[in-house]
Amino acid sequence: MRFTLLAVLLAAPAFAQLPGRETASNTAAPFVDEHTLVVVRADLSRVDVETVLKIGRATAGEDADVTAAADEVRAWVREFARRGGKDVFVTYGPADFPHLPCLLIPAPAEASRQPLAQLVLDLYRLAGREAEWAVLNGCVCVGPKDSLAVVKARKPVARPDLAAALDAGAGGVLQVAFAPGADARKIFEQVAPTLPPELGGGGIQKLTRGMKWMALVIGPGPKMPAKWITACTSPEAAGDLKEVERRAQQAAATGLLRAGGEPGAKRAAGLFDQARTTQEGARLTTEWDLAPAILAALSRPEGPPADRARSANNLKQLMIALHSYHDVNGHFPTDIMGKDGKPLLSWRVEILPYIEHQELFKQFKLDEPWDSEHNKKLIPLMPRTLRSPRQAAALKDRTTYLAPLGKGLMWDEPKGLKITQVTDGTSNTIALVEADDDRAVIWSKPEDITIDRQNPATGLLGHYLDGFQAAMADGSVRFIQKGIDPATLWALFTRAGGEAVDK
Repeated sequence: MRFTLLAVLLAAPAFAQLPGRETASNTAAPFVDEHTLVVVRADLSRVDVETVLKIGRATAGEDADVTAAADEVRAWVREFARRGGKDVFVTYGPADFPHLPCLLIPAPAEASRQPLAQLVLDLYRLAGREAEWAVLNGCVCVGPKDSLAVVKARKPVARPDLAAALDAGAGGVLQVAFAPGADARKIFEQVAPTLPPELGGGGIQKLTRGMKWMALVIGPGPKMPAKWITACTSPEAAGDLKEVERRAQQAAATGLLRAGGEPGAKRAAGLFDQARTTQEGARLTTEWDLAPAILAALSRPEGPPADRARSANNLKQLMIALHSYHDVNGHFPTDIMGKDGKPLLSWRVEILPYIEHQELFKQFKLDEPWDSEHNKKLIPLMPRTLRSPRQAAALKDRTTYLAPLGKGLMWDEPKGLKITQVTDGTSNTIALVEADDDRAVIWSKPEDITIDRQNPATGLLGHYLDGFQAAMADGSVRFIQKGIDPATLWALFTRAGGEAVDK
């Protein structure tokens, strides 16, 4: 698990902006020969570790506990920078196959070379691989013995195509440059002379003769803005390749449809839903925000219909408990407050007697906070009613059933809301939501979700592909579709806004 996350860290495009002092093509040039197909450069000096870890968690699966591994990733990145590391290069061609590639780390300061090499050697050992290191052309080169031998024997030649691809991404944070040499183009034409029907058929020359180079460029920030740039030999060739790329996206969706059904096809389409492709002369550029697309593609499948039904039943039970509390006390519950007016325990503790957990309620010290020495021992006893069947197994003591907070919403009365104050109608007002795993809270902690008026679905679209579950103030449960208009959704959250809501 630790190596998986570290590998994602080195491969994932969540890196910060490259400096302008030294071009990537100049640094890579001594390691590029006539057979090199790919050059990768990543700047780890300002890595957005949290975005990478989020992708790593999605890759690992919902049952994986990645907390310790995530801590190690953060520590590794800090140590890499402390030892003078910044950029990591990889060059790859037929001669490197089938070995793991060497990692090439520019290290102008001689004192930093051995410490950097040792840190990367530890990474290989963590994966159960033996590796060696050497200093070549001012870079620390670390990799398996055979891979290192290939790098040492490489005879560099000028590759203007690869250099142009790297320089095209000079403003990015991760660069992946691809350009086949003359021999590689001939081999492609001999091995696969025609394109598959799914890509439009015809001669492979659309690719081998029509394309000069391709470059993937990733920008900084949690959304990882991406550009896929294809330099072609002519505007006509660019038009042909644009059609090939479109068909390739369709083929990917069709393949996942066969493998995983409709949800799989939706996740594949999500990778390109927001992509914007433009053509300027002989160059194609496709742009999209990569991180949200990757996370959507890696999201858990919809799951059996029973999951949604069980979760809806949980929400109904919670709403019955809220109404039962209201019948007894004349208002809905609030977080349990201390004498100083600060919240100590969640409203979820207050309704325990109404969900058949009277004995658990009696064990809480209501004048102490949720994390007091006594009360924190009760956290592992979270009732099953508070657990969504769609949340990750690792979230053992957390709930995603939350109260929507905000002025004018169901939970804005510090002394408890009376049902008569829901003037928009109880069937038109959201009282509880099922949020995504990122918003999960310790169930006894006085914490819920604040709704953003401009983007009210934020934090709610994670457990299902096409929307989220919401319990209305009348006790019914509705499934809110993903594409709902934000103004309409906000109107459903307000209790006395006077908005008309179409059902």
